[in-house]
This record gives sequence, structure tokens and C-alpha cells, in this order.
Amino acid sequence: MPFHLITLILACFTLVGLAQVEQMENVNFQTFSYTNSKELRLENHERILDISFLHGLASGDPTTDSIILWTRVTPKDSNFTGIVQVYLKISSSPYFDDDCRTFAVFTNYMIDYTVKVDIDGLKPENYYYYQFFAPNGETTRVGRTKTLPKNDYDGEVKFAVYSCSNYAGGYFTAYSMPVIKNSVDYIVHLGDYIYEHANGDYTNGTGINRMHMPDREMWTLDDYRERYFHYHLDKDLQLSHSMYPWILVWDDHEIADNSWLRGSVNSNGWKFLNRREAGMRAYLEWLPIRPQENPFKIWRELKFGKQVDLLMLDTRHYSRDVTDIYSNTNYIASIADREERTMMGFDQEYWLYSTLNKSQSKWKIIGSQTVINHVDFTPIDKWMEHPFKERDYDSFDGYTANRRRLLSTVKNNNITGAVIISGDFHIAWVHELFLDTNSYDPVTGNGSLMVEFATSAISSPSTFPRELNIEQCYEISNKLVDGNKGILWNEGWFRGYFEMNITTDEINVSYFGVNVTNPEHEEKSLANFTVDKDVPHVRRNFEGQPSFGYLDSRVIN
Repeated sequence: MPFHLITLILACFTLVGLAQVEQMENVNFQTFSYTNSKELRLENHERILDISFLHGLASGDPTTDSIILWTRVTPKDSNFTGIVQVYLKISSSPYFDDDCRTFAVFTNYMIDYTVKVDIDGLKPENYYYYQFFAPNGETTRVGRTKTLPKNDYDGEVKFAVYSCSNYAGGYFTAYSMPVIKNSVDYIVHLGDYIYEHANGDYTNGTGINRMHMPDREMWTLDDYRERYFHYHLDKDLQLSHSMYPWILVWDDHEIADNSWLRGSVNSNGWKFLNRREAGMRAYLEWLPIRPQENPFKIWRELKFGKQVDLLMLDTRHYSRDVTDIYSNTNYIASIADREERTMMGFDQEYWLYSTLNKSQSKWKIIGSQTVINHVDFTPIDKWMEHPFKERDYDSFDGYTANRRRLLSTVKNNNITGAVIISGDFHIAWVHELFLDTNSYDPVTGNGSLMVEFATSAISSPSTFPRELNIEQCYEISNKLVDGNKGILWNEGWFRGYFEMNITTDEINVSYFGVNVTNPEHEEKSLANFTVDKDVPHVRRNFEGQPSFGYLDSRVIN
């Protein structure tokens, strides 16, 4: 360790004084081991000095006065099982020379040497800088985060929205691009942060040296922990985590393909329940998400002043009825329209509808793992494989009453400013949602109740056939859009993400595409869309847009 770095760390202790180092609770101890980490004492355990921070640092779930901060300690001795103490400093200055606070926190093997703390006493709408360091002189980089704005805030809010990051599927270039551009304030990840497959089963990263580890499908807690260990070594992912607070929900692949309440494609019963508990625990250990009283309940609301209510759903694991697991597609098709079917569970549905109804914010952003709009795949069935010949029954098309209840709530209560963001399907598209096909006019947008912006994947392969080129994907998009009322635009070749710029008067959404086959930090602007205040459809002035993908010709002036 360089002498100047050791000197800097020792100087920090000198400046703050040991009496001013506050012992901090490690949230992961509290969540999983039922141990109060403040009661741990190093003198009662083996000490360790030879540690490193291989996995960077992260922040998430901001409030107006608090933030979750995260890191992970790696002991150099792989057989070590003792207690490790690390330190954290946080300040509103990147030089830590203003209102600097210092904390000590413990971790150990019981929580996979992860460190998660909930720092309070912060100021609204404020940037904070933080860094973890160890007694042996090892440190993380300096991270930056931001609290939520105060309650009367009505200024700009900027998100980057991601979904479906498959390490073996390609480079995570999209994570770095908003950092390079300094273009957003918060990250929203809608699920599939990791994938459970062995290398080669769904994606094969051998050619670009991005193989999934462990090289087997995940089933146990050790499996899931090792997969997060591997993903978090990615430099693009580390960069994004270090610069922005993340707001996350899980989808199926954090556990297993097409998971529902009691099973998945290849597991059910106790075998699945044990697997789900292992996957959820690793997720909560390794990511900067604030646990609730029930740690496996992750649906929640974040308020960005008077401007935005962000409602993050769990349409996957909380209380989803049986879904399409490929062997039962015809059965799910036969029950898809039953009134009692729910993606979320009726208590979460009630929370969503009541929160929308009472919200005073100008915009209500609903974060859904899966696409909510109805999509008919029969116009492109010759390109689509089972189970996507007609509908995606793992989305809201398998739970149409749940979608109808949402849209009816918006219509019957005259709710304005409701916008959906979603992911999961690995193609980018824009939808306008309606209850009555006959009342919706795609030329003007009249009859639309809300807009849905669905992002592509960070690196997971397109749902269109992988061997197709961009021109062939455009042909599929053309037929898909023309064959579906309410799909305004679709692009299925690029991997990527979108950014939302939200003001009092409008939401601007910009889609970006990246090449995941090489690590170059480049992107292309794909398309831009605007939703105006109190107007539940996309603005019909596209000014030469989009650059890529197919736009419904009926909406072009």
C-alpha cells in the first residue's frame, strides 16, 4: 500500500478523533442473522488486516434525509471466517473537508462480508461523497450519491432506466454512458440484474472472456453469492454504482426463469422455495436496497418532491399467480382472462391503486418488471419461437384482469400524469394503453389512458432471432407495430437503455443503443418521445424521429 495513502487514512483518524467515530449497524446483520452488529467486539474475535475492496461501492434507495451505502470486503485468506471492521466517511465535499462524518461497521462470513449501512441526518437534494477504508490502508474509490428533493420541489428529475443485464451476453457499456455524459441523477433498474444460467445455456461469453461463474445453474446460496461476486467485478457496473443512487426491483432471473409464487420453469415445491430464499437473500446482501419489515417485500414508493411519485412494483415474486413455464402455455392461455388472476397480489394491487388515487404529484411513474400493454405476436409469428407465437403469457397478457383493474382505476378516478416504465422483453418499444379498442385513435392518441416506455436489455439477447441483421429486425418491427393498435414504436436489434428527463410540463424520453460485442464506450441515439402534462399519450410531433426502429406511420404528421 502506498505510504501516502496510509498517511491519508491515519490523518483522517487524527482529524476526527476516535471518539467521533460512530459505531454503525450493518443492515445485513439485522436482516438475516438477527445479530446486532453493534454488540460485536473485535477483541473477542480474530483480527484481520489483509483485506481488499474488489467490488467497489454503491448507494441506493435515497430519501430526503437518508441513503443506503454498500460495499463488500474480500479477505485475502479464503479460509478466514472471523469478524472484519471497516470504516466509512461521508461528506458533502469530495475532499471530505466539510461536515465529514466517520463510521465503523462490522461484517463477517454470515453475510458474505457485505457491508450495508443506512446513513441518516442528510440534507434534501444534496450530493454526498463517501468512501470505505480498512485499517490496512485499502480503500474504495470515492463514491457520489444524492438524496431526494424536499417535499415542495418542482424542478427537474432525471433517471436512466435499465433492465436485463446478462454478463455472458455482452459488455455492460450502457451502465457507463450516463456517467460519461453526466446526464442523470438516479438509476432505476427493473430487474434481471443477474442471470441464473450456466455459461452456454442461454448466453455464451467464452468468445469475449465473460463466462458466467460459477459455470453451472444457480441453486444454492453459495451459487447466487458467487454469481454476484462475479458480476460486481465489472468495471462499467462499478462505475455506475459509484456515481448514482440506484433504485432496484428484482424480476425472475435473480432466482429462476419465469418464476411465480410457488415455482419456475424447472423447479417447484420446496425445491423452488429454498432456491428462491437463497436468491433473494443474496440479492439483498449484495445490492443497496433498503429492507422492509418483511425483507422479501420490495414494492415501495419514492417521492421526488411535488414532481414525481415513483412506484416500484413486484410483479414477480410477491404474490404472482401461476405463469407460463413453457410446458403449460395452452393452459395459461385458457385462464389468462380470469378475473381472479393477479400479477402482484391483491394487497399490492390495492396499495398501487390507492397510492395513484391519492397522489398529489404531477407525475406518477409506475416501475413494472414486465410489459403491461397487450401485444399480439401473430403478425410476426413466423419469426417468433414458442412461447411467443401469440402472446407473452408471462407478462400482463397472462393476467388481463390485473391490467384492466389498473386502467379502470386511472380512467374512473381521472388520474393524470401516470406513466409506466417496464423491461423484461429485450426489445425497446413505446405503447399507449387503452380499455376500449374502438375508442382509441392512433392518429391523435385520443382514447389513450397512459403511456408505457419499455426498455431493451443491457446485454441480454434480443427476443427477435439472434442471427438477424438490423434491416431484418426493422422488418419485424414494422409488422409488429402495424399489426398492433397502441404500439407506437419498436426497435429490436440494439441493446441499450433510456433516459427520462421530467419537468413540470413534460417528460422527455431518449432511447440509446450500444454494441455489446466490444468494450468501446459508444452509443447511438435511437429515438426521442415526449409526453405533455395532463395529456395521456405521446406528443404527435416527432421532428424527424426516430433514427432507428419503426414508428407507426399513422402517428406521423
